[in-house]
Amino acid sequence: MLPSLNTFTSVLLIIGQSEALGTNSISVRDEIINKLFVDYKNHVRPSEHTQNETVVTVYLSISAITSVDVRNMEYTVDMLLRQAWRDPRLAWEHIPHFSNYTKNIVSPKFKTKIWLPDLFFRNGKEGRLHKMTCENLLIRIQPNGDVLYSQKITMRLACQMRLHTFPMDTQQCDMDIGSYGYTLEQLRFVWRNETPVWLPSDLQISEFDPPKKVSPNDCSSLYQTSTGQYTCLNVTFLLSRQIGYWLASTYIPNILIMVVSWLNFWVSLEATPARVNLSLLTLLGLITQSTSYASSLPRVSYIKAIDVWSIACIMFNSGVLLEFAVASHLSRRRKVSEWQVDVRKMVRSELARWCTACQQQYNQRGPSASMAYLTASQEAAKGSQFIDAAATAAYVIQNDSLSNSPSHMSVRMTKSGLMSSMHTKKSPYKSLASEIIEPALGGIGFEALQTEALLPRVEPKPPPKPPAVNEIDNYSRFIFPTCFLIYNLSYWMYYLVIMKHR
Repeated sequence: MLPSLNTFTSVLLIIGQSEALGTNSISVRDEIINKLFVDYKNHVRPSEHTQNETVVTVYLSISAITSVDVRNMEYTVDMLLRQAWRDPRLAWEHIPHFSNYTKNIVSPKFKTKIWLPDLFFRNGKEGRLHKMTCENLLIRIQPNGDVLYSQKITMRLACQMRLHTFPMDTQQCDMDIGSYGYTLEQLRFVWRNETPVWLPSDLQISEFDPPKKVSPNDCSSLYQTSTGQYTCLNVTFLLSRQIGYWLASTYIPNILIMVVSWLNFWVSLEATPARVNLSLLTLLGLITQSTSYASSLPRVSYIKAIDVWSIACIMFNSGVLLEFAVASHLSRRRKVSEWQVDVRKMVRSELARWCTACQQQYNQRGPSASMAYLTASQEAAKGSQFIDAAATAAYVIQNDSLSNSPSHMSVRMTKSGLMSSMHTKKSPYKSLASEIIEPALGGIGFEALQTEALLPRVEPKPPPKPPAVNEIDNYSRFIFPTCFLIYNLSYWMYYLVIMKHR
């Protein structure tokens, strides 16, 4: 019974000593805090009494680059911003009573009690401090007076982008850090020697490759104003755009639209509505594509690589429509030319048949009033007047009840006979012959045709024929795809090879 009582007593003593030590530890920390802030002035720099500059070491831990907005030329970064400096007024290791207390003192309430650097982002547009589930900030004071000030923030920063090679571009986005009020003689920011900017290995950025190179620099020499020179730190992110999205959304659809537009060359030229509709629909598709991507890009004064592509596709498509217009025009010219030649041949043939029929009627009838009139008319007719006399004879023969003759009936019902009767002065159809037949002959006068009928038959040289429409379409089937392929090779070689090395 006695050993058990001794053991229990020992346990109680140990617990009591532990609580006493804990209470003493807490009281020592409170005493340190009270001692440090008795005469502390948070508006005075740590080294102001020595007339030296205060050096603040800065380092960043980038947790995410959430977006790169091309239209507004900005990017958003989630990061831990850490600043470290030494404030001798906050050191307690030289105080004998507290020299044995080697723990760090951590409290967010120090934010309003101690001096803090007036760091700001020169190219920042908007920023916020994370407050889930509490304010994400830390202030830690070490026994030698070293202070660490850490914050988790989200910053939206301006990035002046050059979009000449968009969407094969590489953007250089900077982050500029400086002091808002202290000059370089009062406050200097410096990067930490070891890993000043940390990036996660699995960092993913929408539409961009992760930065392969991060360049922290000191840009204090660049900020000289009328009030003095100010401290500045700069870090540069090189962001290369991934072209996969634009290939899927713009380039490949445009290529497919161009291929569809070439189907015009396999559609018959007579199917005018089909060819026109196909050309216009593909043209509207290209314009819609260009309007869609243009709405997500800034309105810059220069031409981007994607603009060059879009303009070229629209020009190729317009060329298909222009080819149809040229082919259609040549087709109409060819038809008119062929029709005029056919009409002239037909008229010559009918005139020859008509003259032969008149001669046969004259030989069969023998002497009569009609025959005498024919004889007189034939003797009087010379050269081109022969056909006029023949036409008059035909009119007399018709009135002399010869219309029942089968041969005369065949002559009278032919186009040549009708044209001859229309030419006589007594016929009311003469003016109609001049209005219909002469234009059909390409402006050749009726009298000239009569003269030509009696002259020796010398076949005129056929006029030069325009190119066959089928040949134009056949050439276009090869020329348009070949030119588009050559353009593609030149385009991609220039922007992916030449411009990348510049």
